[in-house]
Amino acid sequence: MCGLKGELTAGPTLSYEALRAQYDILRTIGQGSYAQVKLAHHRLTGTAVAIKVLLKEEMQYCLIRSEVGIMKRLNHPNIISLHQVIETEQNVFLILELADGRELFDWIEQSGYLHEGLARKIFSQIVHAMCYCHDIGIVHRDLKPDNIMVDATGKVKIIDFGLGALVEPGMKLSRFCGALRFCAPEFFLDQPYDGTKVDTWNLGVLLYFMVTGTLPFKGTTYKELESQVLLGRYAIPSHLSKELREIIRYLLTVNPTARPTLKDITVHPWLRQRNASSSSHSHKMDPSHPDPAIMAAMADMGFDPRDVQKSLLDKLYNEPMAIYGLLQCQARQQDDYTSQLEPVEPGVTPFPTLTDPTTFPCYQKRTTNTPAIRVFYSLSSKTDSSEDKEQVGQRLRRSATVPAMLPHYQQKRISTLYEDRVCTGTQHNGTMASIRSAYRSWKRWTRRIGASLLQLCCCVPTKKIRVVPQREA
Repeated sequence: MCGLKGELTAGPTLSYEALRAQYDILRTIGQGSYAQVKLAHHRLTGTAVAIKVLLKEEMQYCLIRSEVGIMKRLNHPNIISLHQVIETEQNVFLILELADGRELFDWIEQSGYLHEGLARKIFSQIVHAMCYCHDIGIVHRDLKPDNIMVDATGKVKIIDFGLGALVEPGMKLSRFCGALRFCAPEFFLDQPYDGTKVDTWNLGVLLYFMVTGTLPFKGTTYKELESQVLLGRYAIPSHLSKELREIIRYLLTVNPTARPTLKDITVHPWLRQRNASSSSHSHKMDPSHPDPAIMAAMADMGFDPRDVQKSLLDKLYNEPMAIYGLLQCQARQQDDYTSQLEPVEPGVTPFPTLTDPTTFPCYQKRTTNTPAIRVFYSLSSKTDSSEDKEQVGQRLRRSATVPAMLPHYQQKRISTLYEDRVCTGTQHNGTMASIRSAYRSWKRWTRRIGASLLQLCCCVPTKKIRVVPQREA
């Protein structure tokens, strides 16, 4: 027996159509030995998500149970979130938050290595997130640049807990897994190991790779690699700061009993320099106090508020819980949109964001018959000050994406061009007078634009105006 009983959906087996009824599958964005990750978009809210497709026939069911159990316990802003679990006879679908940005590996490969300031900012978030995992009894066991997503502002999301494990204090693990060049000495000794100390070693290799662009252990054969790891034989470039070289040595301690915990690492002088950023643990929903604006929006969409609250309290990870979480993510993205930070490195093209319509053109297709998002934002601003209400309106106007639930008007709307502004009005039976008026307005704008272009053009001489002095009386 493996995992925890009841971690997967307990109801009758759902058909594959249940997934397609709720999500539009766009394309595959990740491929592993036993799983695929697909880009999709939620039909009702229009939110982009990642769907991890786990194959029951090719993967041991206990590993699926373990991953689902881990994802249901995670609640940290620097760790990918689970929204929903859908199970069929052949598959288990994990509907996950879509991490913005790209893999840390690609970032380092493009720039060669990261400067200490940026490396500190990113590494601090990883350490605090994994410290949180260890506090609640979760180990990752596959920490590497491929499993760290970084967006244009330097915010981190740790992904892929497929090799993770639920542990208790003092518990030893026996399964050997992960990337070979990131493996701790315990793996080569083929002995039971402490999963938290393995994560610490992985972070040491990761930090070395971040600041140098190379791996510390470079054996070309398994025996050479084993010898280097067990002896702790690697070279640290002298141009790195003293504190950075020290924390790398501290993390890559060969003896696991002498290796530090991640709580020890969080207080290291190198991470404490310049107030290295770290995020608070919880940023998700409070089941006992759901957001009234989101609840009103879901009620307008046809969901019973009692069913929604039960889904949140019991953590069912069903459709109501997923929609609540997706609407909450949209509200958070609206807040982030108004306070976007500069790119982490000036001159580097920012990573594509979820608000880029060229990345997710399907956003323009979402429609619904219920003005839920209007209720959502109006309710959320009722208790705010007048300044807050104005800021909410500005966020909605500036957003590059279509809101989750746009009101679906029965009347078509057209844009009419006037002299000084563009006004939107309801389409009626047009008269010749209105058509002539619009035509005259358009001609006036055309003449103005042409005159401006002539004045700006250096090839066309401007008419000189003679100034004649007036005669004295």
